[in-house]
Amino acid sequence: MKPNFWKLSQSPDYFSFESLSSSIESKLVYVHSKTKAKGGSSETQGDKFISANIGDYFYLTHGNTGIYLLGQFTGPANVFSSMGKGWVDRPYQIIRIAKPNSGYKGAKKWWAPNENSTFTSVKESELAMFEEHILQPYFNITLADYDINAI
Repeated sequence: MKPNFWKLSQSPDYFSFESLSSSIESKLVYVHSKTKAKGGSSETQGDKFISANIGDYFYLTHGNTGIYLLGQFTGPANVFSSMGKGWVDRPYQIIRIAKPNSGYKGAKKWWAPNENSTFTSVKESELAMFEEHILQPYFNITLADYDINAI
């Protein structure tokens, strides 16, 4: 079984550093349910956040100002979020805290921090690139260490 990985950005446009810190402390991440789809997708990023599987992994960014952690969803989406109307939150566990960094300067992909996206999956065909650009440099993780074969 290959794990599912997502990029989750809590944008500085909506989250101050203090509210991002509070989100990490409470182990809740937030996406607005009306966050638009990317490209020609019929499913919005908000819908994808709501329907992502418990057990899926994500890495948390604050726009492209920094990568903060690798997490795993531990529960379903909560549409009665304390953030208010339209916001959805999900609980998670921290897998690993990122190495200190000041943002990402690598390849521009929908799942990369330098792309304007909120909740975007990493395609199975791009797992090796994701490992090279995100997992190794920020989390010191290789998929092979966990018996996961990147294509």
